[in-house]
Amino acid sequence: MLAGTHSLLEVVDARNRPFCRLAGRLVREQRLAHREVCLLVQERETILLAAGPQGWDFFARSPVPAGASLQESAEALALRLELGPCRLRELGTLPPCPATEQAFVTLFALRITPSRLRLLAEDTATRLPLDQEEFRGLARHGGDLLSPLVRYAVLESDLLG
Repeated sequence: MLAGTHSLLEVVDARNRPFCRLAGRLVREQRLAHREVCLLVQERETILLAAGPQGWDFFARSPVPAGASLQESAEALALRLELGPCRLRELGTLPPCPATEQAFVTLFALRITPSRLRLLAEDTATRLPLDQEEFRGLARHGGDLLSPLVRYAVLESDLLG
């Protein structure tokens, strides 16, 4: 997680409505429903995945601080990673489940230039560029190489259909 250990997160109910604020560390420890944003970095038909602890994952993911909007949080994440300023397109929200670590995860697409993609993909140990067919094929046939979040987004939701 990119947020500090003392940041406040909003705990949300089953309808994604906030009802209290707690320290992010407590929210994660108790596996309470909260909000997160996730960046899908793309260049035309190419998607750039990043190495994560559970396999190849979306480029970045971060909890939404209490009081912040989803859009603000996604833009701040992109700026922190030096991907912005940029225009983000909201793809939709995945519901809390084990694959999302009990968070409502809102996925944003971020388009980058071909030259930026080449630069980001140079580190082949931590970055994996795939065209969209390869991406879907990897999810279907090599799913254990992908994080649970990516598998869920590709195979069980309509967000990346």
